[in-house]
Amino acid sequence: MAGVSEPKALYRSALKYLAAGEIERGVALLRQSVPKDDDFVEAHNAWARAVMPGSDYIEILRFLHEELRPQSYIEIGVEFGTTLRLVGSETQALGVDPAPQIDGELADNIVLYEQKSDDFFAENDLKSIFNDPFDLAFIDGLHIFEQVLRDFINLEKFSSVDSLVLIHDCLPLDSRTAARTRTTQFWSGDVWKIVPCLKHERPDLKLVTIPAYPTGLCLISGLDSESRLLEKNYTEIVERYIAIDYDAIQDKGDYFSLVANDWQLIQETILPIRDNT
Repeated sequence: MAGVSEPKALYRSALKYLAAGEIERGVALLRQSVPKDDDFVEAHNAWARAVMPGSDYIEILRFLHEELRPQSYIEIGVEFGTTLRLVGSETQALGVDPAPQIDGELADNIVLYEQKSDDFFAENDLKSIFNDPFDLAFIDGLHIFEQVLRDFINLEKFSSVDSLVLIHDCLPLDSRTAARTRTTQFWSGDVWKIVPCLKHERPDLKLVTIPAYPTGLCLISGLDSESRLLEKNYTEIVERYIAIDYDAIQDKGDYFSLVANDWQLIQETILPIRDNT
């Protein structure tokens, strides 16, 4: 077994290679520096930064709010309120989280529902709250596939052809951090399975994933509020996709429908997706 200092030594060497622009070699050392049966969050973070350069997911969200200026916005999974506070003053926004950890007051145009998302949708008519279908939604709640699928199903019922859904944690680093059971601080869970699920079960949807630090951001448009296919086949779909092995994915670029993390390309590639739905 490697000595206690070996992971840190590999980590320091990796940082030197990354600083010198030798990304591939640096990433290889970062992979080696993470113990198989232990945790090393600094190495995971550096690894993610190296393979997902450019704007992080919060900056992408800020950009989308500024470009789209949505009239209505819903966020599932609020935590500290960092992304919820990105909304403009003209946006009617609400957050859903059973145990938010927000310090301070939220703006008057933001309403917080302290409950599980399943309970929120069972008790509330989102269209009535907004007086219209929602414009923009962000899913970043419980990090397991079946919950994300339920959140998407529930949101789509209140969508329009112009609605856009964002899902965090759709591009994992490796199989360990992409697992359903959390064993590391850096963790995406198996949220990523929503990408192949929607691509194959709902080919009518338009979907792209931005490799934004730390774990990717998926954008989905072309929603159909009348569709009940996912809801009707929910049990079978969960059984089918929950068994996917992350290590078996060969071409991750194609599998996750990746687009470059570049402002101009995001404007040219992603915003037209919404406009042309």
